[in-house]
Amino acid sequence: EWAMKWQKKGELEQVIDQSLKGKIVPDSLRKFGETGEKCLADYGVDRPSMGDVLWNLEYALQLQEPVVDGEDDDNSTNMIGELPLRFNDYNNNHHGGDTSVNVSVAGKGRFEEEDSSVDDVSGVSMSQVFSQLVKSEGR
Repeated sequence: EWAMKWQKKGELEQVIDQSLKGKIVPDSLRKFGETGEKCLADYGVDRPSMGDVLWNLEYALQLQEPVVDGEDDDNSTNMIGELPLRFNDYNNNHHGGDTSVNVSVAGKGRFEEEDSSVDDVSGVSMSQVFSQLVKSEGR
């Protein structure tokens, strides 16, 4: 309630820890606050889906990244060396179960495919990928 009071006043920066003041991009904080406010709507039909929440939080992070880029990459907790993903085959091109692909960070916001056992993942939507991250069977 306390944070939402400041959000409604448009002064969410009042709840930021002193050690973080000046390091958060105002647009990123605004998007984060709007997302939190929507999640706390009184009625469930007014609340965003998990996919929308995820998208909004990723967008808020993207707004913040230009500030983070100036920091030392070796100390970053956002670095992922290799990330194995599992895709269910939604294209009906394959009749098996799961297939996997390994990706590694190739640069800011880009991934390269390595030793892929997936012939074509172009038909797999991001929501299908994220749904596998939520399900424990997909890991």
